[in-house]
Amino acid sequence: MIAAIDCDLRKLYYVDELGNALRAESITELVEQFMTVPAPSTLLFEIAGATDYTKEKGPGVAYNKRRWTIYNAVAAGALSAILPVQVKMLVSPSSLWTRRFELTVRHKMAGCKQKQKDLRECEAMMWFHRHYPAAWTPLADYLETL
Repeated sequence: MIAAIDCDLRKLYYVDELGNALRAESITELVEQFMTVPAPSTLLFEIAGATDYTKEKGPGVAYNKRRWTIYNAVAAGALSAILPVQVKMLVSPSSLWTRRFELTVRHKMAGCKQKQKDLRECEAMMWFHRHYPAAWTPLADYLETL
């Protein structure tokens, strides 16, 4: 079974192929919630990419982008360190896994059903992974490319 995580600054969203959806404010809280759902064999994690596509400019925007990027990368590392060995975690930046389709388009393509946008992104990640698995790589391999 495949599951996906969308990681924002201090918010994590999880959806699996069975439709289970979790929301947490920390990796620790998310891991505690994992006990309530079947373990996935593959866990997709949208990692912060090296390119900033933010349209707004200014020091506050740049500061918040850096905060999110650091938190996101640390969260991915922390999660990968505590996952059971039988769970394969793969990462991809949105600039790669989305194939540059706009949010509403990819949600329609993937047939997303969740009410909350970040949960729909998890559904879209799983759909896009099935159609373009080459966009996803182990965390260590991704970090080597930065």
